[in-house]
Amino acid sequence: MQSFFEARSAARSSTLDTDQPSVRHIQNLIRRRIAVTLRLQGGESIEGVIRWQDIRALALEVAADEPLVLVNRDAVLLLRERA
Repeated sequence: MQSFFEARSAARSSTLDTDQPSVRHIQNLIRRRIAVTLRLQGGESIEGVIRWQDIRALALEVAADEPLVLVNRDAVLLLRERA
């Protein structure tokens, strides 16, 4: 029999936990179309507007007529709003 915590963590691993402040902050950036800079593992930086997120990735619009860039959430070291 699973404990409450085991069942809860198993259920949350497959869905985006909108109770988390970081998820809510990113959703706010998406709604407001705020430009961000993502610093990735390996030192690379990408600038753009986050269009959507899921449990594994962020979709970043880097230019108006370019395809979205998918960034693995685990690769993001820093997310900063651009001034």
